[in-house]
Amino acid sequence: MIGIIGGGISGLTLSHALEQAGREHILLEASSRVGGVIRSRSLAGTVVDYGPQRTRVSQGVQEVVDFAGLSEEVITVPAHLPLYVYRGSRLRSVPFSLPDLIRSDVLSWAGKFRVFLEPLTRPVRPDDTVGGLLARKFGKEAYNTILGPLFGGLYGSDPRQMFVRHALTSLLDERATRESLLAPFLKGAFNRRKAPPAISFQDGMEALPRRLGQRLAHRIRLGTCVSSLESTGEGWQLNTAQGDVAVDQVVITCEAAATAQLLGPHSPGAAERLERLVYNDLVVVHLKGEQNLHGLGYQVSYGEALRTRGVTWNASALARPGLYTAFLGGARDREALSLDDGYLGELAAREFRQATGVKATVVEVSRTRVPSWDRSWAALDGLVVPPRIHLLTNFMSRVGIPGRVAAARALATELTTP
Repeated sequence: MIGIIGGGISGLTLSHALEQAGREHILLEASSRVGGVIRSRSLAGTVVDYGPQRTRVSQGVQEVVDFAGLSEEVITVPAHLPLYVYRGSRLRSVPFSLPDLIRSDVLSWAGKFRVFLEPLTRPVRPDDTVGGLLARKFGKEAYNTILGPLFGGLYGSDPRQMFVRHALTSLLDERATRESLLAPFLKGAFNRRKAPPAISFQDGMEALPRRLGQRLAHRIRLGTCVSSLESTGEGWQLNTAQGDVAVDQVVITCEAAATAQLLGPHSPGAAERLERLVYNDLVVVHLKGEQNLHGLGYQVSYGEALRTRGVTWNASALARPGLYTAFLGGARDREALSLDDGYLGELAAREFRQATGVKATVVEVSRTRVPSWDRSWAALDGLVVPPRIHLLTNFMSRVGIPGRVAAARALATELTTP
């Protein structure tokens, strides 16, 4: 018997994979719903998402969508939509090919020339931060204008505080450390029309975990908080107010603080390392605009006089009329988190109009937390957990749903291989 603690997308995907393999298991979720940070609801005549706004369709994600029976409810983001950065008091299109870069006004000619010097720069070093690497390879202008805001926007983090060995492991293999990072761009590797499509669902992203929860209901116990773990010698006992559960293997899918609390009595060293991990708090402001803009959205270049980090345009990306989602706070503006929600909502609407020219009203202001993958992630180096306990968490796998699904499938294979 395998015990899964936590009913977010990681736990649900693992449950699905174990079910396919015929492996006995149980999933315990403390709240009254599955999905974790993936949450959606209908508001002001449209669907809003409080966590991920969309996901790329990897092979693993497609299989999960098919199992959930959601194939007919998929909304596909048009592949041709432009992405922008706000620089110099206006929006400028982000180039994804050599011809686009040459024609673009997003960088000066000096900035473009510096980008093309990238093959002459030093390769990746073990102690590089993402920000330091990108600035060294492509120049400060390209970093501050495009690369830093786009990469940092994924995490709500500061790339200069993120080690390459943690945040870019999937992109910088041994071959990439010896060769130019510019070469794939020049060869069209970043042509988004060749990339897996981005999708959501008619009822929002929460439709995926909700439907998975329905399909796997016989394996799930909602409202069941695991307060502690107790070793039984050959396995573990999961202690809950609703009764204890004996299992052979434990998979923890909780965030760092909750995981540390469970591991503390059995591995104080591991718990202490996990307690060092920093999460970034973000303010999420849903706006209703008076017209639909054409594009994916924009990030704000560093140095601009806006507190908004970026805005996704679900109005055009997901055919949700007038809906825009702005993000504030994060590692580069922690002070924003102490401000009143009403003020932040008005600020987001005002800055959105300044950037786009479109007047918008505030629908709702909420807050969320995401792993920062910053320097504190060095605490994971050498992390060891007790036998028969496995971590499948948002601080151990790549950001985004495809990364979580891939990690869950890999762990399922490990747990079901004799």
